Amino acid sequence: MPSREMTPKQERFVTEYLVDLNATQAALRAGYGPRTAPQQGSRLLKNVDVQAAIATQQAQQLQAVEV
Repeated sequence: MPSREMTPKQERFVTEYLVDLNATQAALRAGYGPRTAPQQGSRLLKNVDVQAAIATQQAQQLQAVEV
C-alpha cells in the first residue's frame, strides 16, 4: 500500500514533535484544537507516514551533530 502525502498540519506536527517529543504540545503548536490535541497527537504518532518523517528527521539531526 503506497504512502500518501502528509498534510501541512501533519508536517508541522512532525517538526513540532521533534522540539520536545511531546505529542500533545506538538499537536497544539501545529494548529489542532486544545480539546482534541491529546487524541490527535496520539493518532498522529500511529500514522505510518508521520512515523517515517519523524525517523528521517531524527536521523538527520543525529547525523548533523555526528553522534
